[in-house]
Amino acid sequence: MGRCVNLTVTVLGCLLGVFYLLVGMVKVVPTMAPDFHEEIKSGMVGHASVSLLGAVGIHPDPDTYMFSIGVAEIVLGVLLIIGPSMIKLLSNIALIIIMVGAVHAHVVQDDGKVVPAAVCFCLLGFRLLLATSFPSYALVDDEKKSN
Repeated sequence: MGRCVNLTVTVLGCLLGVFYLLVGMVKVVPTMAPDFHEEIKSGMVGHASVSLLGAVGIHPDPDTYMFSIGVAEIVLGVLLIIGPSMIKLLSNIALIIIMVGAVHAHVVQDDGKVVPAAVCFCLLGFRLLLATSFPSYALVDDEKKSN
């Protein structure tokens, strides 16, 4: 059973990592998918205005907000694919936090785009649940490899 869980966590991590790498690149590199970039950019104006960062007094510029989220998604996506196990877990948690903000923004704006964000949130949560429920994956793998 442990091998199936490890395989599931690994495959899910790779798929989610590639997804976030691509979505982050679209947010950062306008020429990669110009139509999609503009759609995200127009939605980000509303996202920045209802951001959870407002609760702590931070009101980000929409362009800066989109760029920052994009860079974070690129870095965290790459780490979810190639990082050591503990870094993968931390990347997973960071992406869940980003997705909480995304789900919140879509719900508050009632823009009809909450489902993709909620699905990504659930997949990240499922991956985290599996990875932490079986400690052999979370920490012991790296120690076994180094011995």
